[in-house]
Amino acid sequence: MTWILFMLCLAIAGRELYLAFDRKRSGVAAEIAGVHARLSALQSTREELEKVRAVERDQAERIERLGSAQEEQAASLERADARIRSLIGQINDRVLPEVSARLARQRGAVDRLSAEVARLRGHLAERLDQAAAASLGADPVDTVAGGLGAGTAEPRAELAREFARFARRYGLRVELNVPVPAASAPAPAGEDADGDAPAGDGNTAWRRRCYLSGRSPRGLERDFIGLLSTLRTAGDVGGDPAAATLVDRGVGGDGGEIGAGEGVDGEAAEAVRAARALLDALKQTESGGAQIGPLILARTPESLVCGVLPLAELRGADPAALVADPDGTAERLRRLPEGRRYDASAG
Repeated sequence: MTWILFMLCLAIAGRELYLAFDRKRSGVAAEIAGVHARLSALQSTREELEKVRAVERDQAERIERLGSAQEEQAASLERADARIRSLIGQINDRVLPEVSARLARQRGAVDRLSAEVARLRGHLAERLDQAAAASLGADPVDTVAGGLGAGTAEPRAELAREFARFARRYGLRVELNVPVPAASAPAPAGEDADGDAPAGDGNTAWRRRCYLSGRSPRGLERDFIGLLSTLRTAGDVGGDPAAATLVDRGVGGDGGEIGAGEGVDGEAAEAVRAARALLDALKQTESGGAQIGPLILARTPESLVCGVLPLAELRGADPAALVADPDGTAERLRRLPEGRRYDASAG
């Protein structure tokens, strides 16, 4: 009986333990389920975090790539800016001066052309005035041809200046200068009516035809023959133009004293000085010449000859040809009578 009671007590105790364990297990299961739920939520959150982190990494990589691209672009812009500055510097150092010089030359050419047009208009107006006066019975204005040239371009400015000065001494005015184009003697560009020309190649020959007004050829022939006589006499009296004028007029020719103010023709002395200046300008070139009406000057490497052509010969003479062939012109002048020629080679 005791064993039965003992076994019954054990059974009751076991049942109570089971029930108690079962009750505890139900709470733990709920907690475990909650833990599992939280773990699942955490897992989802972790996955989302991983996705967010992956997106952030992608964005960081993109930002880094963008930063690198911006740095490369900035470096490229700096290189381009440096290149542009270098090109601007090269333009300022090389191209700009050349362009400025070219523009200055073009501006000078335009100015010279404008001045030439203005002179031509003035010349045309004067010619029309003279024609109108001639129609009313006035004497026509005499015009003579001339020429000027040199084997080199260096002395042309001084030569043209002395040419115009000498012409003015004899009452002549240079009305028009026409460059004479030639393969061997191109005309200097930009030459004005007064004979001034811009500097050019010193080895370039040049020639031009001139038209002068104010004196008749016959009066010039007489005056130029007297000039050559005075130049020859000046060579005999030591080159003094005033003394040469007096000797040429028969004053002091017998060795007597020539007074400083004794009937000296000041205009003639000035004309001699102007002629000397023109001859000196011609001596600066080895080849060249000048013509004013009947007066011809021919410069060769060996000589400088002056002569007054007779008006009959002058009618068939081309001023450009006389200046273009100084050797032939010099030979032609040497064949003139002594009173019509003068050798200024040693003067």
